[in-house]
Amino acid sequence: VNHQASSVARGFFSRLLEVVLHADIEGSHSIVTAFLKYLRSIGLTANIERRRQVGGLVFVPMRAPKEKLEEILSFTFLRALRQMPRVKPLDPMIRGLSPGFRVALGNDAAIAPELSAAIFDGGLPKNHGLEKWVTLQDAPGVGAPVANGLRHGLAVTSAFLFGPLVQGAAPAAPYANVDHWRILGADTANDDFELLSVLDRMEDILATRHYDFVNISLGPDSAMDDDDVNAWTSTLDTLLASGETVATVACGNNGDMDSDLGLNRVQPPSDGVNVIAVGACDKADNNWKRAPYSAVGPGRSPGYVKPDFLTFGGSHASPFLVLSNVAPLSGASDMGTSFASPLALRAGTGIRSQFSQPLWAPTVKALMIHHAHPESHSKTEVGWGRLSHDIGDLVLCDDNEAHVIYQRQMPATGAVRLFLPVPTDLRGDVEIKATFCMYCDVDPEDAINYTRAGLDIQFRPDISAIKPPYRKDGKLITPKLPATDTFFQAGDFYTTEYLLRSDAHKWETTFSRTKTKRASSLNQPAFDVSYQSRSHGHLGGRKAGLKFALVLTLRNKHATDLYERVLRVSGNRLQPLRPRAGVQVPVRLPRR
Repeated sequence: VNHQASSVARGFFSRLLEVVLHADIEGSHSIVTAFLKYLRSIGLTANIERRRQVGGLVFVPMRAPKEKLEEILSFTFLRALRQMPRVKPLDPMIRGLSPGFRVALGNDAAIAPELSAAIFDGGLPKNHGLEKWVTLQDAPGVGAPVANGLRHGLAVTSAFLFGPLVQGAAPAAPYANVDHWRILGADTANDDFELLSVLDRMEDILATRHYDFVNISLGPDSAMDDDDVNAWTSTLDTLLASGETVATVACGNNGDMDSDLGLNRVQPPSDGVNVIAVGACDKADNNWKRAPYSAVGPGRSPGYVKPDFLTFGGSHASPFLVLSNVAPLSGASDMGTSFASPLALRAGTGIRSQFSQPLWAPTVKALMIHHAHPESHSKTEVGWGRLSHDIGDLVLCDDNEAHVIYQRQMPATGAVRLFLPVPTDLRGDVEIKATFCMYCDVDPEDAINYTRAGLDIQFRPDISAIKPPYRKDGKLITPKLPATDTFFQAGDFYTTEYLLRSDAHKWETTFSRTKTKRASSLNQPAFDVSYQSRSHGHLGGRKAGLKFALVLTLRNKHATDLYERVLRVSGNRLQPLRPRAGVQVPVRLPRR
């Protein structure tokens, strides 16, 4: 109502616009000045003081009548002109389908208190009762709290700390403590350009504080666009490029909107390559499907597989139970990707909390994607699959299987060889599942060539199988490297009708595939990983220290003791991950 009233007061035909200009950092001032001068010549102005520079793009908010849009489009350096979206907390789809119930919280401290986590949302009510695990922070400049924001913030925080509540059962201890940053207030509700204000607050916090884990369950109320990158997406991808933070983002509750117009696709900033886009499935057991409200892919390329995965978000038949009231604490039914996203972050902190050895952000992301199961669903619907939130499913090995983790930094020159520790005495088929993940710098102004780094991964099943010399075009060719076999290729990512360059998949930040090989064909198999870099689509210098992770699973039905065999054959290359002192080893529940 406030927004409608303010629009009428400023003129019924007024449009709130976001202008995107091509302007690199060196030439930004002159181009912005020229744009402002041009606007004045046609009787308009813009909020230049609220502009945002990200890479070679400048995002400028302004207001203009409909009849002036054609004239604005005539400016030479204009990249895009679009309606300014509102910031929308991804509100629950239902509330209170079942009667509220009392919740009794335990008194246990967080399992891994040294982990740092942050939730950006609408705040928490007074006397929320979560002080043992939550530090409530108000972002500088944020206005007074609003009731809807407090309800949303409490539910999201509940999902991160405790997962889905169970009536009559005390919630388990959280894996980590969390800072809840209130970035929505009465000021943003009355701000026509709240999109930029809220993003400014997140950027200021993330640029000055380190967090291992971050959740965002709000964002611009618009579906992603193939041709352009949103200011939220490009800003967060830039802030998270170092690979120090695992960030989960709710993909949106617009999944049942018009598919022909693309209005059901994932919403910014979940389309980023350095974040995890989390969608929602309708049930927590194996008889699941994508919740109808959960946004779908594909993303743009790079970043084609979106959402990254689904986890439980609730449905009418199986709602997500969260804290809904304080003093006294009580719970109620909800559903939405707002809860799937912090539940996924809870799984990530759960993985980190189990082990004494530190796991990098790319490793945690790779582990979650690796353990996501698509069943028979399409990538467009579910990304890499559904992630269980039972911690045992994510950190334990079954009989006949072994999980292996590599986390490495790429050298400035050369390649890295990662051996697959396949025992020589196996028989029959060996199933190999491999998931690579990295974080990298981006070029926001170049949507097609968005990522600045890529991995060229060559699978060599037999390290001793070097082809004999041969002649080609009259020249003698002497191979020096073992023969390769296909493992990751474009067909693993893209549908046949999605036309892309033949090497486009090499610029993705995540790869995952399962391949079956005869044990007799494997002789010290290895992945050779080289690092390619670019800038604005052209060759660029390699940045030293790029972090990447490989999560590998080997399965063989004839070896119930495969884990022990893998450990023996690896020699000193691999060390078992040790449980954190005092942490009870989780139980892996039977798949339901």
